[in-house]
Amino acid sequence: MKYFSLLLLLLPGLPARAQRLVLPSGEYMDTTSARQPPCPTYGVRYYSVQGKYPRSSSTLATEAQAFLRQQKQAYAGSGYVTFRFVIDCAGHRQPRVQVLQTDAQYHDYHFNSALVEALYAYFQTLTEWRVGRLQDKAVNYIAYLTFKIKDGNVVAVVP
Repeated sequence: MKYFSLLLLLLPGLPARAQRLVLPSGEYMDTTSARQPPCPTYGVRYYSVQGKYPRSSSTLATEAQAFLRQQKQAYAGSGYVTFRFVIDCAGHRQPRVQVLQTDAQYHDYHFNSALVEALYAYFQTLTEWRVGRLQDKAVNYIAYLTFKIKDGNVVAVVP
């Protein structure tokens, strides 16, 4: 029992890989848990509540490319990887994330899973999400983060 309690204390600090779930409606990551945000969802988009991530797109692109280089792996492909997710009224990203992938001509495409998982790992480091406000009330909002990939390298990030 003592070891079980110790294990429970240590588990939250261990890095975990995201669970990938592919459905006919789309691909999702990190679907194993759910938070109960203290306010209702109105289905508003980030641009309606000034929910853009506070760092510039060029800074995010530079950081993402540096993060990929640290993985010491070669990636291939050109196109876009978009993460669609919800930021709750406290400014925390909810765990369910939809992954959308297209080639450079915006046709459905699937990048190597190692690239998508590396981008997702970088995405998880972003914790400065803004609290969305609508009529002076904090609300949940839907946000997107798109990585433009050219020959396996991040060349732009579009919030």
